[in-house]
Amino acid sequence: MITMKVTGVEELQKRLDKVSAGQLPFAMALALTRTAQDAKDALVKEMRAVFDRPTPYTLSSHYVKAATKRDLSAKVYLKEFAGKGTPAGKYLGPEIMGGHRGLKRFEMALRRVGLLPEGRFVVPGSACPMDAYGNVQRSVIVQVLSYLQAFGEQGYKANITEARKARLAKGNRRKQGFVYFVSRGRGTLSATGRMQNLPAGIWKRTSFAAGSAVQPIFMFVKTPTYAKRYNFYEVAHRIAKSNFAGHFRASFREALATAR
Repeated sequence: MITMKVTGVEELQKRLDKVSAGQLPFAMALALTRTAQDAKDALVKEMRAVFDRPTPYTLSSHYVKAATKRDLSAKVYLKEFAGKGTPAGKYLGPEIMGGHRGLKRFEMALRRVGLLPEGRFVVPGSACPMDAYGNVQRSVIVQVLSYLQAFGEQGYKANITEARKARLAKGNRRKQGFVYFVSRGRGTLSATGRMQNLPAGIWKRTSFAAGSAVQPIFMFVKTPTYAKRYNFYEVAHRIAKSNFAGHFRASFREALATAR
């Protein structure tokens, strides 16, 4: 969150005549709000410059709390609530400050059922289906969690049954059969007791008429570290410094023109 506020209003009011002094808080609030909106627009532009194909959700993740005559501060927020998704304030934090990111809901679900080891995180494998914005397709996450019985108590009905797994493995005329399985890393034992020679992650084995192929869908890696690249505070401060004075002059003129 970025807060833009003014101080010393009382002292300034003493220097103005009665009409001007009465309109000052209104003008200040209007100027602060307009400046905050400028900052929001500049932040969206910054996102387009530093991120690769940001989603519409990410681009609309800021909102402005307008200033009022009683509260001479305007705020630019990152959304902190996202329903079933991840709040922008959470996943953009490492991009703003740098450092490690927290667990995503997908990762928490896998860890809860013992499939994702402590200290490991999930990244897309080379065969993971991605959407037009370079993110993992939501349907893939749902399918994997369902297949691996990783939905929590509230979502237990979404978990695939063993009978359904058998049908998916067999396939049909239109779709090839497949299974998902978890590798805990080379030299470890699988759930069936076989020695594994695949890197840790979630893999998909697809059946063909002449055999099968194994592809990496998700990889388990050490804590990802992010370099700071989204200049959230810097952009907002630059806009506040350059735009507020002009907005205040214009809003003060408007306030005087409409004074009763």
